[in-house]
Amino acid sequence: MGALFFLVPLAIVLGAVFVALFVWSVRQGQFDDIDDAPQRMLEDDD
Repeated sequence: MGALFFLVPLAIVLGAVFVALFVWSVRQGQFDDIDDAPQRMLEDDD
C-alpha cells in the first residue's frame, strides 16, 4: 500500500512531463509537414 503513495504521484508527474513535451514539440513545428520527407526520399536528384 505504501508503494501506491509513491507510484501514483510519480506516474502523474511523468504523464504531465510527456504531455508538456508533446505540446512544446507541436508548438515548435515538429509535426507541421509529415508528408514531404517521405516524398523527397523517393524523388530523383537529377
